[in-house]
Amino acid sequence: MDTKVDQNLSSSEKILQAATELFSTNNFNGVSVKDIAKLSGANSALISYYFGGKKNLYQEVLNSQAMLFLDLIEQVDKQPLSPIDKIHLYVQRVASLQLQNPKQVNLIYRELLMPSGFCSNFVQSKLFRIHQFILNQVSAGIENGSIASNIRPTYVAFTLESIIVFFFLTQDFVRELGSLPENGEKEYLKEALDSYLLSITNS
Repeated sequence: MDTKVDQNLSSSEKILQAATELFSTNNFNGVSVKDIAKLSGANSALISYYFGGKKNLYQEVLNSQAMLFLDLIEQVDKQPLSPIDKIHLYVQRVASLQLQNPKQVNLIYRELLMPSGFCSNFVQSKLFRIHQFILNQVSAGIENGSIASNIRPTYVAFTLESIIVFFFLTQDFVRELGSLPENGEKEYLKEALDSYLLSITNS
């Protein structure tokens, strides 16, 4: 394995970094405590000491990745923009986040599509806030007349989320087919978003 853990980190941070790397490419059952200990260079007993076992460590990994999204949402929501522009900015920032952390961010998408069953509280408290942000922007757009009033905000929010999630989970496959230009992720996603928003906005 070419992946290396930063040796300047504390033992708990090394374990968390190693677990993030491993869980990003394998599901919960595909990663063992032994695997995490080997990559982190820490004793297996320290995983239980710091995190209370693999399940709690997995939850902590997801939590740390979710905070990337929640911090992003907070930054976007503070901008003096229209609801539609906030949606556009959110997608641009998510695209940048994805490009910076391509494997790790997919953990969140995988948990959305195929819940592990270990993180019900996590899903409710963290992932729901991501959905709620988009839902709020759609509702605000309907209220100010920029989005058609004959649609259900929840459906629109789920569709927008689905476009983002599906794109990032399939981008490598699309690239292999030659349908995605080099470094064209942001533009591709922008066009997909624009096409959908155009169908529901009042122009």
